[in-house]
Amino acid sequence: MNATDTRERILGRMFMDIHKNGFQGLRADRVIADLGITKGALYHYFPSKDAIGLAVIEEIIEPSYLAFFRNLEQTKGHPIDLLKEHLQELADKATQDEIYLGCPLNNLVQEMSPLNEDFRQKLKRVMDGMIHYSTLALEQGLAQGQVKAGTDCTAVASFMVAGMEGAYGVAKVQRSLSSFHRNIQQLLNYLELFRA
Repeated sequence: MNATDTRERILGRMFMDIHKNGFQGLRADRVIADLGITKGALYHYFPSKDAIGLAVIEEIIEPSYLAFFRNLEQTKGHPIDLLKEHLQELADKATQDEIYLGCPLNNLVQEMSPLNEDFRQKLKRVMDGMIHYSTLALEQGLAQGQVKAGTDCTAVASFMVAGMEGAYGVAKVQRSLSSFHRNIQQLLNYLELFRA
C-alpha cells in the first residue's frame, strides 16, 4: 500500500470517528489500532489532532458538500428545479442512521466554531460556498426571467442553506427521519415561491 493510500485510509477513518463521536471525542489511538498502523505513521501524515480535523474538512467535507453547488454553473435547467432536486435527493437518500448521527458539516459547525478559529474559517468557507453558488444560479435565473423579479438571490440562497442545515439539526435531536422529510418539504415549498 502506498503512502497516498495510507493517508487516505487514515483520513477516511478519522472522518467516520469524528462523525460518530465529534471532533473532541476523536480517539486517534483507537482509529490507528483499528487500522493496524503506528502512532508514528499517523503523525507522519498529520502532526496534530487539529491537523486531522482540518484535513477532514478540506479533503472530505468541502469537496463532497460543494460538488453539487459548484456544478450549478455548468448544469442546464431552471435554477429552482435544480435546487429543489438536490434537496429532494438529500431527503430521499437520508437514512435513520444518518439522521441519528447528524450532518457532519453541521455537527462540526456547532461543536468547533466557538472553540477554534481555524476550524470556523474552514467551515465558513464550505457554508459560504454553498450560498455563493446557489446565489449565482438564482441570479442567472433572474436574468433569464426564470426567477421572480426583485428576488434577493443571496437572501434566498442563505435561507435555503440555513433551512437545510437546520432540518438536519432538528431531525437529529428528535431522532426523526419524518421530521427531516417534513422540513425539507417546507424548503421545497419556499423555493417555489420565487419561480417566475
